[in-house]
Amino acid sequence: MGGVIRPALGKHHPLLRLARALRRDPAARETEGLYLAEGTHLLGEALTAGVGLEAILHTPGAESMPEAAALLARSRALGLRTEEIPDAALAAVTEARSPQPVVCLVRSGRRSEGDVDRLLERSSAALLLDGVQDPGNLGSIVRSADGAGCEVVLVADASADPLHPRAVRATMGSIFRVAVTREPVAAALSRLERTGFRLVGADPHDGCDYDRASLSGKIALCLGGEGPGLSADVRERLDERVRIPLRAGVESLSVPAAAAVLLFEIARQRRR
Repeated sequence: MGGVIRPALGKHHPLLRLARALRRDPAARETEGLYLAEGTHLLGEALTAGVGLEAILHTPGAESMPEAAALLARSRALGLRTEEIPDAALAAVTEARSPQPVVCLVRSGRRSEGDVDRLLERSSAALLLDGVQDPGNLGSIVRSADGAGCEVVLVADASADPLHPRAVRATMGSIFRVAVTREPVAAALSRLERTGFRLVGADPHDGCDYDRASLSGKIALCLGGEGPGLSADVRERLDERVRIPLRAGVESLSVPAAAAVLLFEIARQRRR
């Protein structure tokens, strides 16, 4: 029954076994349609966004923390399931280095292909991530996309899992607002072209300086990994390449930094 405070769960409880699987196994996240969001900030963001929460796990000490206690009370008032578990048991399901008093099991809310297409049809900016393999970097990029008003992020299958706990934490709640999909790169490219996007790729060595490029209209920014960059499949289908000019001796920016620069330039040009 939702909203009821129960005795603390033992470490072998099925809910804790599920949480541990969601932490370490992308296949479990896919099969169960759930992922983890760690910390009071993400709980607050999830409640504000109205995303589906399967359960909220918390330590005994959370009730003495004003912010956590208020969020738990709010969750119970909404009829959500809250479960107290020992500190050590909660630490076993988190990726964060510092102890977290709260961990949420969030429903993925999978979108159909038709839903994604309709969202892209009415959007003016999208982002394709091709081989961004660090979960923290991927999450940071999703956060920048949200800040710049980009509503859709397509994560190609060579990239990290966008629902990895470190990726979710790095979004700082943007994962609840941005439509993030995962699919093969060829399918993502076809989807973007079908819905009217011009494909613009970030290339540190080639292309037009980003502040001189025309980035108005429907733009899909394509970003590759920090080592290899964009894959050949993406490069051959680009409509334009852009670069961020740097001072001599600086080879390139990190992918999150480059993403932020380019996403906000696209947003600036849309406002003109």
